[in-house]
Amino acid sequence: MSGLGDSEVTEWYRNKTIFITGGTGFMGKVLVEKLLRACNIRRIYLLMRPKRGVDVNQRLDDMFNFQAPQEASVSSLGRSRTNETTLYDKIKELQPEVIQKVFAVKGDITMEGLGLSDEDEARLVNEVEVIFHAAATINFTEPMRVAVNMNMLGTKRVVSLATKMKKLVSLVHTSTAYSNCHLPEVYEELYPAPIDPARLIQLTEWLDDKLLESLTPHLVSPRPNTYTYTKALAEHILVNDGGRLPISIIRPSIVCGAWREPVPGWVDNLFAFTGLLVGMGKGVLRSLYIKPGITLDFIPVDVPINLMIVSAWNTAVGKYKPRPVPIFCCSTGSQKPLTSDSLAAHLQRSVRSFPFNSPLWYPDGSAKTTKLMHQIHVYLVNIIPAHIADTIMWVLGKKPIAVKLCNRMVKAVSALEYFMLRDWVFHNTQTQCLWDTLSPADKEIFHFDVDDLDWDEYIETYQKGCKQYIMKENLEDIPKARKVMHVMHFFHRLVQLAMMYGVWCVLSSDSATSCYTLFFSGASKLLSLSPILAAAEEVDVEVDVL
Repeated sequence: MSGLGDSEVTEWYRNKTIFITGGTGFMGKVLVEKLLRACNIRRIYLLMRPKRGVDVNQRLDDMFNFQAPQEASVSSLGRSRTNETTLYDKIKELQPEVIQKVFAVKGDITMEGLGLSDEDEARLVNEVEVIFHAAATINFTEPMRVAVNMNMLGTKRVVSLATKMKKLVSLVHTSTAYSNCHLPEVYEELYPAPIDPARLIQLTEWLDDKLLESLTPHLVSPRPNTYTYTKALAEHILVNDGGRLPISIIRPSIVCGAWREPVPGWVDNLFAFTGLLVGMGKGVLRSLYIKPGITLDFIPVDVPINLMIVSAWNTAVGKYKPRPVPIFCCSTGSQKPLTSDSLAAHLQRSVRSFPFNSPLWYPDGSAKTTKLMHQIHVYLVNIIPAHIADTIMWVLGKKPIAVKLCNRMVKAVSALEYFMLRDWVFHNTQTQCLWDTLSPADKEIFHFDVDDLDWDEYIETYQKGCKQYIMKENLEDIPKARKVMHVMHFFHRLVQLAMMYGVWCVLSSDSATSCYTLFFSGASKLLSLSPILAAAEEVDVEVDVL
């Protein structure tokens, strides 16, 4: 890597103070890691809320796996290390002291004033120069009231705080490429709002839950869910309330595991594409309802993170200024398209080349082009076997997990169904123009161009990442897991042969033969009557004409 001194972006970040919402989420963790590792920042404030009785300082310790003293509401990290966390291994090895630049700020995106104390708000107002607003609910089935509070009002509260900040030079808002998914072709521009954001907020204040939920399908249509709907409106709140704030909007597509950094394949949740890999690899997910030949748009998490960091710099220094609102689409479809057919081939290779330990069944799923066939297949091949497997586990005195895992996988894939049946064209011209403004050093350090993305290699890396970071399995187990896979393949084929033989026995039984005879006898009689019926129809026609 080029020296950091050659980087305009890194030099600009020197001694900057940054405020991040959503810093404990999937994207937020990668953002924090990259800022600490590649930017000479002064301080990072993370908005955090107590969770399950754990205060924000302890949550911050858990995030880095460090032991820290319990101090005031804004407190630095301690210095004693405990267990290693893979995501932060590079930092711990090369520059562990930068961890001390991260501070927890007690607050909540869903509360008025972000739930900040007067002391913490004053500190942020006087010190913060860059905001990364990444907090949101990504639950596609979230009730409207919750989605509005998180995605829209949360944005409104961040903007309100930003307007008070004395040193603010850049505010980066993380949206989604699917905020305008009702359109087959989406440009990097602000589209008309489906409703006045203030009016929707009023509806959530006036209506009870039952009435609001009954109206939700009508409100979000033609969008599929509250997530895409409220994210679209959040962009308008940012622009309308932000006034003259130095803002930019990043629209990533479906965010997946790391491609190049900080650790190839790193992932920490079962959302989106990760659910597909884990479900197929464990032999739980055996059917996908998907449209053949469509282009799917997955983006590795490190790509939008690098784009966010560069976008903040660009907004402040003005290297590239798209008008009227700087919006950057972060997607792969236009540069490095991945079709559903090629994805199926990649998945089959990866889940068999790098199998999980103890899969429930041999990964031999297939794509379905009709909803009915998909549902039948899921019921027969997923749900029923999962209950059988749990029953066996219960008899053996072991913990039953098959049904739980099956339900989670089916739910995760169902949430993606809308996006696997449609084609979109996400234009990213402005993103490519921003890329072209970077120096060679910055292109190396903050790489967000996907021209050199190899899907086959990436999905294999992603599969290994799922094995390590989701299933908590060692890569050294792969040879043994492959042997188990070969045995399961043998039994899988044996079961298929047994089922085919059973079907043949049923079809060749005496009762089945009687049914065939009756059916064909009736059909032949009907066919023999067809000339008579045709003649009768001709007579009717002649009568009608007369």
